[in-house]
Amino acid sequence: MSSEDTASAMDVTASSASVESTSTSTTNYQRGVVPIKPEFLCAAVPVRKGEGEESIAQLSEAVEKEGDESRVDEDKGDENEVNKNRKRESKSKHVKNDRKKRNGGGGQTQDRVVTRRIEDEVQLCFKVAKGVECEHGDSCKFNHDVKKYLDAKDKDLGNRCPNFEILGECHYGYKCRFLSAHMDSDGNLIRDEEKMARVGPQTLNALPHDLTIQLRSFKFEFKRAEAYLKQMADEMAEASSKQKEAAQENPSKGEDLEPESRDVKIPKVSSSSIQEEVTQSDTPDVPLRECEKKKIDFRGKTYLAPLTTVGNLPFRRICKEYGVDITCGEMAMAANLIQGHKGELALLRRHKSEDIFGVQLTGNKVDVVARACDMINQVTEVDFVDLNMGCPIDLVFNVGAGSGLLGSPGKMKRMVRGMKSVLDVPVTVKFRMAIYDKKPIGTHMTPIFHDLGAALATLHGRSRQQRYTKLADWDYIKECAMTDRGIPGSDNYMPLFGNGDILGYTDYYRHLEEHNVDGCMIARGALMKPWIFDEIKTRRDWDISSGERFDMMKRFCDYGMEHWGSDTQGVNQTRRFLLEWQSFLHRYVPVGLLEVLPQKMNDRPPAFVGRNDLETLMASQDVKDWIKLSEMILGPAPEAFRFDPKHKANSTSVEG
Repeated sequence: MSSEDTASAMDVTASSASVESTSTSTTNYQRGVVPIKPEFLCAAVPVRKGEGEESIAQLSEAVEKEGDESRVDEDKGDENEVNKNRKRESKSKHVKNDRKKRNGGGGQTQDRVVTRRIEDEVQLCFKVAKGVECEHGDSCKFNHDVKKYLDAKDKDLGNRCPNFEILGECHYGYKCRFLSAHMDSDGNLIRDEEKMARVGPQTLNALPHDLTIQLRSFKFEFKRAEAYLKQMADEMAEASSKQKEAAQENPSKGEDLEPESRDVKIPKVSSSSIQEEVTQSDTPDVPLRECEKKKIDFRGKTYLAPLTTVGNLPFRRICKEYGVDITCGEMAMAANLIQGHKGELALLRRHKSEDIFGVQLTGNKVDVVARACDMINQVTEVDFVDLNMGCPIDLVFNVGAGSGLLGSPGKMKRMVRGMKSVLDVPVTVKFRMAIYDKKPIGTHMTPIFHDLGAALATLHGRSRQQRYTKLADWDYIKECAMTDRGIPGSDNYMPLFGNGDILGYTDYYRHLEEHNVDGCMIARGALMKPWIFDEIKTRRDWDISSGERFDMMKRFCDYGMEHWGSDTQGVNQTRRFLLEWQSFLHRYVPVGLLEVLPQKMNDRPPAFVGRNDLETLMASQDVKDWIKLSEMILGPAPEAFRFDPKHKANSTSVEG
């Protein structure tokens, strides 16, 4: 950042308070609309009342609407045809609604078009592509003719390969779309042995294929989890026996039992599925005592929320560059992990720059979550494991996972105890203030998490029913912060972080000072402006230039091709994730264009022009312009490439 930019940013910080106080007293702004200086506004359809509270990615509906209008215009010439089309559309609408009812509901993402896998015309064997002999020989189902592959391959996208530049070699060899960067004039692949030895692995928790085979063939040993499950089954059987005896002695007494006792159910598990009691002689891996386990002081640290799809490893690297302290992987399904799903196991990866990194799990069965934690404890390097009790997605909630766990306190307690029993790292929890509106349970749940020994609790100030609409209730978060969580500074103290609607450093510090939280987790605010972590640490509103933002996007693409690959599939995967991120990035309004600082999360920006063409392009709501931005970095998109934003409607599930 240049000294001129720094001075400009400091001027913005110094004047922000006066701008806000003077502007709000003299001008009436439309509710839910970002107040932009008049000279930057352009003619646009006015924002209707209430639209400012709609979800982030609903802006992408404008593209679909444009297509619908063009089809209607073509039909205007024939009134009878129009009537027929209306009948068909009406029938189609009813069919779609019936389908949604049968499937338990659905949002705008239900009919989302998914881009098909784009592959090379000639399928070159991956080992041959790396310059290694294939052990399958002629029986290999892939092509071994490198010359034939290169003749049919699309031309390179550039002469700089991010993988070769960073690692000293490119794992994609001849399949790389930047092949000229690491192929000599004789057609041989180049490797920088010195750099390879010096740099070392950049990504941790890249699990071997053998682990996948072990998990899928049920040969992986979950010793700690099995020991806990046996102990839990014995305790539940004893509790059930006592409950029956108490009911026989005094039938009315059963009504006064604690919720946990009423929730106890003996699992239907065959005796053969539970291992014999574990002893010291056959278990050298004795669980650590609580005092021996790793401890993290979370207080006062910035925390990037686990974000589904968009919270990928390349994005987390960007946030680390801007100063975030704590990162967490995307929400992983515990059941998929222990079944060896490669896509789910990939969510456990961390970059070496992520010095405080956690994994977030969700699940609806105690035994499954315990086994997943046992596996994570054995084969990965993580600093904490988080249990998700906030995900509002129907698919997750309806099976009793995510925010559905809040409705099963007994099962939730056994799950957290199981996690603590098998893990050598801290267990944290993330939850919502309620399942249903006007029925908050946060003040009841917070002390329970403290009693269970959670190292950190993060509270999202919305109910599951709200999802992401309306504002987060920080006053209620304060009520939860005032509950008994131990003595600050002591070993048994449980920090509480708040989450919801933070888009500026003033929001962050206001919540710390006024709502008694120990820190804040930032989700959508980081997607719209990852440099928010720099703003928090420097206490300024950064008027970041379009050029700096474009450089950030280029770095993301480099990290993406390092993570997903620099071959055809990897480049298009990187492009897709860049566009998913752009569905949030485009809502950012540059500081220099605002009449009032800071921008509010639920305010929707009207149509405006930037201070240069690039800034204007970055603010476009048109998916076509987003693809144009990606082509400025990754080259032309393939003809078969199509992008439909994943995060649509009020059910946008960016929370982990």
